[in-house]
Amino acid sequence: MSDFYVEIPGSVSSRIAAELALAPKSTHLLIGGIGSGKTTQLLATQRLVSQIHDVHALYIDVSKQHDIAKMVPGVVVVQVGMALARALDAVPHVKSFARRLREIADGYFAPWEPNYEDYDHEPGDMVPGILVSPEQIAASVQQALQPLEGLLGVLRSQSAHLVVMLDGLDRMTDMQAFEQIVIHDVQALAGVGVGVVLVGPLRALYGLDRTVTERFTSFHYQSWIDVRNISSGRMFLTDVLRKRLPADAFSDPGIGEIVLASGGVLRDLLTLAQSACVEAYLDGADRVEIAEVVAAIDTFGRKHLQGLRLAELDVLQRVRTKGSFVHTSEDDLALLMTRRVLEYRDQGHLRYAVHPTIETLLQDLAGK
Repeated sequence: MSDFYVEIPGSVSSRIAAELALAPKSTHLLIGGIGSGKTTQLLATQRLVSQIHDVHALYIDVSKQHDIAKMVPGVVVVQVGMALARALDAVPHVKSFARRLREIADGYFAPWEPNYEDYDHEPGDMVPGILVSPEQIAASVQQALQPLEGLLGVLRSQSAHLVVMLDGLDRMTDMQAFEQIVIHDVQALAGVGVGVVLVGPLRALYGLDRTVTERFTSFHYQSWIDVRNISSGRMFLTDVLRKRLPADAFSDPGIGEIVLASGGVLRDLLTLAQSACVEAYLDGADRVEIAEVVAAIDTFGRKHLQGLRLAELDVLQRVRTKGSFVHTSEDDLALLMTRRVLEYRDQGHLRYAVHPTIETLLQDLAGK
């Protein structure tokens, strides 16, 4: 883990790791808004699970090696196999499994053999790789499982269990394609005894798409941090900033204002801090004071109000004044996914608020 990591009280990673300690073959879906720190929690989970006796934990960003818009069944399984092969590279007998997985991933030429019975490809034809072609079907899962099971046999002479942390799938916009990955790849991995922690799209939490959560052993939500009502949340984000900033870069009031303006969104916290530094540089200031922070907040908020229609502004005004938000349409969901509306969860209680950087601007639009 990075030296910049700060442990959040009651973290999702701690809960997932505890459940995996008891049931290392279980599957977990982690969902949260953009910038809520899902990747950080996934890496923290890997660190915690790696400390469990007889468990090997791998972190895999699925989007690094494959176009996330072209996800098909088999992509996840083959990437798990390739990551495991890299981890076991020094072990004898691994290279043949790794070579077969690389063929499935990148493609290969059908062999000139008398007993070759692939009716889809003639000998000498190029068989497309699963990480480049979106045309493969679920049979590719079984293809990738065979060498993966061989690698698992090698691993289990060292560690009884494998748990994989799958990042990047929260960027998928096609929920049918996402569900196919869950049905085929995740269930196939569970079938051969591999524990799975998968970061999924926020959309999977709402509407008809929420049924996909039932395909996992456990579901976890990485909420934004309610900095307005929870003092420990404010302290946590303050610690995050202090870890990343020189001691004299920000005044204490400046840090406090950025923490509140972030709305508890880690990504926005860092973006606002960076923008405030730019404002201080332009002003020729030695350090960031309240004036530079206010300018950064105003710029951030105006950008997030651009392009909104009157109906969306009406929804935001209702959230601002009444805390009422019912997501019944794609436009409503878009307000959540773009963090204009923030959803806070505390022991099952839901609270909605507009992002603090647009709150004053909305007040000005409403004339009060």
